[in-house]
Amino acid sequence: MNSLIPARDGLKSRPAGALTRRSLSPILPLVAGIACLAGACELRVYNESETASGSDTSSTDGDGAPEVCLRYVACLKEIDVEAGAEAEATHGASGSCWAGDETAAADCLGLCDAQLRNYAKAFPDIAACEDEGIVSDVEFEIGQAVFDPVDQFLPPVYAKLEPGGTMPVVRGGQGLLMLAFSLRGKNFVITEDPNDWDNPMMPRVDMWVDIDGHNVGFGGHFARLNNYSVGFYPLDDGMGTLEHMYIAIIVPDAIADPETLTSQPGKVHIELNTFGEPAAIQELEFVVAPEIQEY
Repeated sequence: MNSLIPARDGLKSRPAGALTRRSLSPILPLVAGIACLAGACELRVYNESETASGSDTSSTDGDGAPEVCLRYVACLKEIDVEAGAEAEATHGASGSCWAGDETAAADCLGLCDAQLRNYAKAFPDIAACEDEGIVSDVEFEIGQAVFDPVDQFLPPVYAKLEPGGTMPVVRGGQGLLMLAFSLRGKNFVITEDPNDWDNPMMPRVDMWVDIDGHNVGFGGHFARLNNYSVGFYPLDDGMGTLEHMYIAIIVPDAIADPETLTSQPGKVHIELNTFGEPAAIQELEFVVAPEIQEY
């Protein structure tokens, strides 16, 4: 799948018109709902202290380099022989990336993943640059935060967003209009402090939302987030489920009449970037609810 991969820097930056659990807390109460994914699972790494104790966080071919980096090097050699040779020395099977600490190795893997996907999009006719089938243990699903329309002091709860399902526009007590996308997943590293925004192990998302007739934002999307930190909390469900209650996608100011959003088809695309793993990608279509939910 071709994807939109931004530079992995600027961790302190926040896109205009987007809020997370940290920044939205004065407006709406945020407490993780208690539920679980179907089927038993076990989280391989819960936090960075366990990673530091020796847990492996990347899938390799046995020679020290993750598969995605071997594919990145092979692709780059097809595009530019000299640049490919340089990449071999750093990101190849015996590259310097794999001789240092795990944070440096994770940064190298992140570069391989981002660049391979970029090259797959730019050079679709070069077989070595194919980005399909990149192996990752990370799993996640897209959901929504469900708010009680009567009692504003009740915390939101999680609900899985099914393909073609209804996604409401919620109006908060201060007039804020948003779509509240939630995430649940497993098998990836989280930080001990879910609000440690500058921690290199913090999960991040690249995300865009489209709504028919209303894609007035950057890149021709309704809204787009790049390299956006999301703090996950482990649920006490016995199955290693991790949850980020919601990312608030704010209705752009350019939408003069928010009522025109109702009943319109939309699509959400999320790339979850986690420490030491290639990006995990989910995309689904939805329909905006027929009425704006007052909260």
